[in-house]
Amino acid sequence: MFWTFVETTPALGGSVQIDGKKGHHLARVLRVRPGERGVAVFARREYELEVIAVDGARINARVLTDRPARGEATTAVTLLQAVLPNPDFDAVLEGGTAVGIRCVVAVQSARSVGRPPAGRLNRWEAIVESAAEQSHRGEIPNVTGPLPLSSALDQASGRLLALDPGASLPLGQAIDGSAAYTIAVGPEGGWTDDELAMLRARGGVAVNLGPRILRARLAPLVAAAILVQRP
Repeated sequence: MFWTFVETTPALGGSVQIDGKKGHHLARVLRVRPGERGVAVFARREYELEVIAVDGARINARVLTDRPARGEATTAVTLLQAVLPNPDFDAVLEGGTAVGIRCVVAVQSARSVGRPPAGRLNRWEAIVESAAEQSHRGEIPNVTGPLPLSSALDQASGRLLALDPGASLPLGQAIDGSAAYTIAVGPEGGWTDDELAMLRARGGVAVNLGPRILRARLAPLVAAAILVQRP
């Protein structure tokens, strides 16, 4: 069953056309055929489709049913992620989307090695959309930045937790039943003392993920996976 996101509300009992890059992907890459079924997602609702015809890179499908999106976690998680070298940051976006992160804010931290080129945001948006389709999400995560930490903190939502290997409080003990969390993850060299002070001044609580040191591309995925599973 294919999974895609559309930009307008499909009409129940009506038909929908999928063309452009999405149509090309479905027709030429996934090779969907008439009679196959899939799901189109719009505004956190899932519309079950049956393919009627495939014309080149255009898919024509009938809308069979609709329902609220079922692939979203109850707990909303925002990630403030210090910019990493391109392959690592891309991996965080892809894995974080699959885990269930709602929003990613790229942070240009003091120790960030990566310096995203102009237009990188377009690639980041394409990565999260593709990952959202692959993991059957009910929405595409929002991606912004890169921003300085002070500006990124303005987009924090809910309880703010800052990953710091030197912190004495385990992440699990900082979970308090909040409906939303923001997790701040530094680069390979970690947050500077000034950045940690800024996080604390904004109400952040420093937490650790246990005795082992995780790479910066892995730590946010572990932390997010823990947080999104909270009831």
